Amino acid sequence: MKQKDLDPYIPEQSDKDNIKKMRKSKQGNRFNVSNFIYDEQRDVYICPDYRILKYSYEIYDEKRSQKRWVYRGTHCRDCKSNQQCTNRKNRIRQLKVNHLSRDRKRLKEKMSTDKAQSIFKQRKYTVESVIGNYKQNLRFREFITRGLNSVKNEFNLVCAAINLKKVWLNTG
Repeated sequence: MKQKDLDPYIPEQSDKDNIKKMRKSKQGNRFNVSNFIYDEQRDVYICPDYRILKYSYEIYDEKRSQKRWVYRGTHCRDCKSNQQCTNRKNRIRQLKVNHLSRDRKRLKEKMSTDKAQSIFKQRKYTVESVIGNYKQNLRFREFITRGLNSVKNEFNLVCAAINLKKVWLNTG
């Protein structure tokens, strides 16, 4: 979004959704990834026992279809909480972090400001009347074709016809 010079206001998932996910995954312990602190200046994570996890490498998670960064602990074997923290054979804790996590953190901080709250409240009042116009006034309620691509093409034709009508009315 920075490359396209966009200024997004996107709220994160509600806390209820996050709590449900934690219960389902059975990771409601203090060594859950959410309890690790990210130090942006040093590009490291700090565990609840104040051990450092450094960036190690990048992987592509095919199951989730996304890039993930792997951070590995530096002194995990010496830690007294090692048994609770990791189940790995080498006893070194690894974090696989979504590559968008930093952006999500920035958005979370941005959404906590008063300006962001007021901008986001405007979404409640903005009514999208265009689709209502298509359905009610132009009686375009269903598609003739089948399949996603052909429906997209059909809808694009409707939009093009309406835009041509607007151009015709404005220039005439």
